[in-house]
Amino acid sequence: MLLALLLLATAQDAAPPPAGDPFRPAPATIVAEPVALFLAAADRDRDGRTTLAELTQTLTDTTASDPAWNAGVGFIAYSDWAERWLGDRNGVPTPFDLDRNGDQRVTEGELVTRFETLFARFDANSDGAVSRAELLTVRTSPYGRPEREGRGRRGGGRPGER
Repeated sequence: MLLALLLLATAQDAAPPPAGDPFRPAPATIVAEPVALFLAAADRDRDGRTTLAELTQTLTDTTASDPAWNAGVGFIAYSDWAERWLGDRNGVPTPFDLDRNGDQRVTEGELVTRFETLFARFDANSDGAVSRAELLTVRTSPYGRPEREGRGRRGGGRPGER
């Protein structure tokens, strides 16, 4: 009995666990995809807007150092390019997105064509340039947490309650 009282007294003196890390930043709800970061970096005149001509020239510059791009590079070489310029070997667009003729190679032309499509997707106001604001993705919930559309069934409450 004395042992039980001693254990109870020790448990009551223990400090409660910390409520969380007060220095941890809030989860991000505004993010930028790797391809959006590349589009922003292609702003050659540094006016805060990237045009399609600036993007095309930047893509040409990134492939010019490797003559293999003239005939097309294999998927592994493309992954090396993606790691360097997009920050991830598995970034979008994937080599499967780019290889339009199915020859297991990615040419500079295929790269430019796919990036033109991505450029059009980001150019929300269709003015021929993408701004930094157009390159951001706004999430309704922090990354990594599932989004909820509401609780229960339509109309709220539990089944049978109205």
